[in-house]
This record gives sequence, structure tokens and C-alpha cells, in this order.
Amino acid sequence: MNKILSGCGIAALFLVGLLVSCGRQENANDIPDTGNIKISYTSYPFYKDLAAIDTNHIGEGLQQLKSKYPGFLDFYLDTMMGFDFRTVYTDTNKMIHGFLTMKDYRNLLDTVVIAFPDTRKYDDWLQQSFRYIKYYDSTFVLPQHVYYFVSGLRGITAALQSDQNIWVGLDMFLGQDFFPYQQLNKSSSETIRMTPENIPVWVCRALYDDKYPFIPEDKNLLGLMVEKGKELYFLEKVTPYLKEEVRFGFTPEQLKWCKEHEAFVYNLFLKNNLLFENNLQKTMRYVSDGPAVPGLPGDSPGNVGSFIGWRIVKQYAERNNISMHQLLETKDARKILEGAGYKP
Repeated sequence: MNKILSGCGIAALFLVGLLVSCGRQENANDIPDTGNIKISYTSYPFYKDLAAIDTNHIGEGLQQLKSKYPGFLDFYLDTMMGFDFRTVYTDTNKMIHGFLTMKDYRNLLDTVVIAFPDTRKYDDWLQQSFRYIKYYDSTFVLPQHVYYFVSGLRGITAALQSDQNIWVGLDMFLGQDFFPYQQLNKSSSETIRMTPENIPVWVCRALYDDKYPFIPEDKNLLGLMVEKGKELYFLEKVTPYLKEEVRFGFTPEQLKWCKEHEAFVYNLFLKNNLLFENNLQKTMRYVSDGPAVPGLPGDSPGNVGSFIGWRIVKQYAERNNISMHQLLETKDARKILEGAGYKP
């Protein structure tokens, strides 16, 4: 089950790094006690071990990595990075030596090591999230092994290799101002999700999307909003330690705008007969990251429809007192809208 988020190849890599702090958002009374929930969790600092290889003795270093990462090293080099080493790790292998000493890749690898001297904070977060997932819906299969690596700016944020293994590409979490992101023409609506505090968001999204993949075909705007709203409601419950705007991929100002203009946006959908519109060219822009869409003020986020969907789903869940599993398994978007009694 190799589920890799698409992205860019190794290009325009420069030595810059940035860490971003975050804080707690939720009311402690709304957070369940999961202290007694047991999970199996081990993380591996593959990026640090790879960076520590002595390039004068690459063969020996890779053999040691092979012993420590028997199921990951070959996949990383041959499949993920596109080389065809096939376990031939010797000092005389010019391709391996060139790869590990290439200036741009080396700079990126060193930048990640500086930005993430360890992963304890993120391991704590992920373990908390996994316990919340198990608390709210035990039908989710949780990975037991987390591999932190450097993708070479291939766009891999978090991806499942199997039910037991998940990868986290730390080079995709170096902060909004990381210069190579600009070189790759990443927009502000993309880089806002590329901060360290977004690591648990992407990991939990990977788990959610594996179980409930987003399929826009044959859905009207209401269906799209409800599907996105379910994911956001799930994230709200399993990452309560994050700021609310982080889960949405908004700035604080954008989130404030959505809350203040919720009724305006929903009534605009009704007035323009968009709620049951099936043309994805007209509807997808409301549930996708990006700038403001036509018909809405310039300070609104492009993903405002997902915010409306979250409000509908949240109200439905609270009003009907149903479990997370029941909610996520409910496919009828109109039923959720009507059951929510949503009238902003």
C-alpha cells in the first residue's frame, strides 16, 4: 500500500531552515482522558543516521544502515529516490557516492538535521493523536513504526507504506519562509501547511484518507463540503493540542473571516444554486486550498467551503449524539445537513 503524495524532484535545494512554534487551542474539558489506552509506537531517525554516514566509507555505512533498516533502506534508495542500487553498497559505487555528496542534497539533509535535532516533540504529539483515534474509532488501523526521512523535496509529507509503517518527510516541514519552497513555486496556501506543527495534521490526514479517500466525482457541492467537513471534524478530535487554524490550513485572520462570514457564504451558495451543483469546475475551488474564489471578498480563503462543511458535520454530530464511527460511515450528505438543523 505505497501511498506517496506527489511532488517535485530534487531541484533548487538551498541551505535554509525555520522552526515554527505552536500552542494549545482546545478547552481541556473537551479533551478525553486517554492515559489508559495502549498503543504500539516506535520512531526511527533515518534522516540522522543517513546524514551521519562517513562518505569516505560509504559502503560500510550503508551496510550498517541496512542492518538497522532492513525493510526501508532499499525502498528509500531504489523506489523513493529512483536509484537502482539493489543492495550493492560499496565504496566504489560512484552513483551512491555522488548521491550522498551532491551539494544540494547534502545541504538539504544538513538543514533538516539542524532544524530537527530530535523528534521527541512530534513523537509525543503523534502518540497522543493515535490514542485519540483509538478512543474515538477503534476500527482505524494504527501504524506501529514511524520513519523520519528526507525526500529531496519530492512533496512527501506523510505516507503509508503499509498498515504498520508510515513515513514523515521532514524536508516538507521547514517553515513557510524556507527559500527552496519559493524556488519550487509553492504558493502561500501550500507553504502554510509546511511548518513543523503540521506534522501530526499530515500524518492523521494520511490515516484518514487511507480509510476514507476523498472521491469528488459524482458529488455536488454539499457532498464535497460534508466529506471535507468530516475530515476536519476528525482532525479536531485527534489533534486538540494544535491551534485551530493549523488544522484548516488558514491564517488566524482567515479563520476569523470564516467565522464572521459563515452565514454570508452559506447564503451565497443558496442564492446561486450552488449547494446541489455537480459541476466540479464550479465547486472544487470552494473545498480546495488557494486564494479567494470569484464572488467572495479577497481576504477570504479558497477553502471556505470546507469550513462550512465542518460546521455542518460538527453540528450534526453534537445534535444527534453519535459516535465518530457512525458519523464517518454516514454517506448521505443531505441527511447530515437536515439532521444538523444547520441555519447559520
